[in-house]
Amino acid sequence: MKAELQESKPSYVYVTYIRTTPEKLWEALTNGDFSEKYWFGYRMETEWKVGADFRLRAPDGNLDKNWVGKVLEYNPFKRLAYNTFLCTDKTSTANKRNGPTKVTYELEAMGPLVRLRLIHENLIPDDFESDLNTWKGINNGWPAVMSGLKSLLETGQAIVFPSK
Repeated sequence: MKAELQESKPSYVYVTYIRTTPEKLWEALTNGDFSEKYWFGYRMETEWKVGADFRLRAPDGNLDKNWVGKVLEYNPFKRLAYNTFLCTDKTSTANKRNGPTKVTYELEAMGPLVRLRLIHENLIPDDFESDLNTWKGINNGWPAVMSGLKSLLETGQAIVFPSK
């Protein structure tokens, strides 16, 4: 028997606890009007069924900044997953990636809280940003998006992030 060494792709995991219900969190994760408030103006668009096209539309209408993919899992109030790639990811970055990334949200009710676990898989080193004074990079962008989501659900007010 021959063992094959598989190349490991980095992933990013972020966990937060939000004072809300699974139903309200689910709506925030799947409603385009809501996503615009906490995701730097980006709007989620899809039919939210397995196999449906998914788009995260850029606020300025620039198609090159849109993220597109397919809905992979849709289990209301528990688990949501989609694969995604940036429309401009047609260059050497796409070749390095060996396929789209996968974003998964796992929700777990915990009394008055919901634990939200975000998993972003099939990443490459180019997806991470060493400059912490920017919103670029998985490691800088996701914490801002998740903080905006948490704040909006808990206070009703969106965070307005300064330009970096």
